[in-house]
Amino acid sequence: MLLKLAAYYLSLHYWSAASSASIKKMQVRKFKKLFENARRNSIFYREFYGDHGILDLKIESFDDIRRVPATNKALLKNYSIRNIMTHNMDEKTRVHSTSGSTGEPFKIAFSKFEDYSAHVRLTKALMENRYLPFKKIVLLSRYEPGHEFGIESDLKKIGWLQKKIGWFRYELISIFDPVETIIQKLEQIKPFVIWSTPSIIEIIALELKNTSRKLDIPLVLLMAENISPALLHLFRERIGKNFIDLYGCAESPSIGFGSNQSDVKKIFSNSTLVEVINKRQMGAIVIGDIIITNLINHSMPLIRYDLDDYAEVLDNDSFPARRIGKIFGRCEDVIHFGDHYILAFHQTYQLFSDFHECEQYKFVEKTPGKIVLQLKVNEKADKEKVKSMAMRRWAEKYPGYPLTIEWRKAFPMDKKTGKFKVIEKIGNPA
Repeated sequence: MLLKLAAYYLSLHYWSAASSASIKKMQVRKFKKLFENARRNSIFYREFYGDHGILDLKIESFDDIRRVPATNKALLKNYSIRNIMTHNMDEKTRVHSTSGSTGEPFKIAFSKFEDYSAHVRLTKALMENRYLPFKKIVLLSRYEPGHEFGIESDLKKIGWLQKKIGWFRYELISIFDPVETIIQKLEQIKPFVIWSTPSIIEIIALELKNTSRKLDIPLVLLMAENISPALLHLFRERIGKNFIDLYGCAESPSIGFGSNQSDVKKIFSNSTLVEVINKRQMGAIVIGDIIITNLINHSMPLIRYDLDDYAEVLDNDSFPARRIGKIFGRCEDVIHFGDHYILAFHQTYQLFSDFHECEQYKFVEKTPGKIVLQLKVNEKADKEKVKSMAMRRWAEKYPGYPLTIEWRKAFPMDKKTGKFKVIEKIGNPA
């Protein structure tokens, strides 16, 4: 596996050096293999493509690819993972879940290689920004110190590289630690890279600003949420001037990244085919809907999948095969409450992403410090039981702090992003 991942890393360099025309030809070939595997071995795709009259379609060009009907989360959620997958689920299968910002979370299956390839893409992005394997990384994470990631337990040679040579060293800092504790740990560790979500970094930056301090971390890796210009200014002022803005999703992790800007992303073209369709004017720019094909995942293919994101259209040959314009998505709020408690997207994901007793959840601050957990459940659900289970989870991380439960039949989507905020301040602007 390690050799296969190393070969994949080299392929990233080959593709990044190729011309846009060459990339498109190689993408057509990869799409063809994925498409043929899906229609041959997936119950869903065989029925779906049969219904659309393209079971015998030969993929020879991008025009052929555009004849393939698009899928989306709402469609695929009508089928079991097994019916979408191209092989039986086994001990090598990894299952991840979306955040549920457009509805009920959706589960995606990967093989180990398909899953771990995202780590390789991330390493490539880091190394394009002066990272070397012996430089230390700090993960501000929902995981506690001592946690072993799947890739470490599966690939023991990585553990050997970490212990014997000092490569790929990292430390975990819990996002549930008090902010001052996190800052003190960062000052002590002095990492080359700090890695977390924009809302978690925002929490640290605001505390540093309030206490007239700053860190000087060489590289900041941001993922999972959009960055506003105001946030970017704050990060550069208090955390570090150089950053990577990683774009991806559970359906296709590490699609691309921006270096020291958030308006244009380099695409990992050998892993995700990006299309931008339904182009239209929005103010002074042209935008379009993002359709992706995960070219790596043959286990549970996601072919011409509508992400419910939209992006700025770039007027150059590299768009969208190699580069994509500014992506418009949600920017989550951050809620401060109690003496030192903070609630950010990453923390809520840890608390409730696997809370299958509810279909959707949302945290709302209606007045300062008053936290409301809104839940959408099945009509047949025992609400008292669901409430008790939710309160138990909350109390484990925020003992003694009150939480109010409200029930919702639906969560309205934002007209611009097509999603809803998992954390939102109402009547209490930041």
